[in-house]
Amino acid sequence: MYAENYKRFLELIDKLREFEGAIIVEGPRDEVALRNLGVRAEIIRLSRLPLVEIALVASRYRDVMILTDFDKKGEELAKKLLSYLEGYSCRVDAETRRELRKILKKDIKGVEELYELYLSVSGPHLEGFQ
Repeated sequence: MYAENYKRFLELIDKLREFEGAIIVEGPRDEVALRNLGVRAEIIRLSRLPLVEIALVASRYRDVMILTDFDKKGEELAKKLLSYLEGYSCRVDAETRRELRKILKKDIKGVEELYELYLSVSGPHLEGFQ
């Protein structure tokens, strides 16, 4: 990770921890990684339900964050979910995912890797960045 991205990465992890709505992720390992990071928000995993039904479940929350993986499939899922959620009154945060993808594109490909990356960059060598 580029040095200028350390501080922003840690800020985004804090944003995830403070988020009070529902976060949509792809699978159980993504949920585990977020829980390990200290995220307390409701987590909705994409499962065998159609995306339209996932959007309906998520729309019951005031705030919804789309946090699919950073690969091509995750990008497609995020776009579809965003379009399905547009008709509902919930506020949708797709920007956090976009920003994480932008600063982490060389480091990780998915949400399940966030915790490992966090552990590797949040040590004492970052004192000047925090």
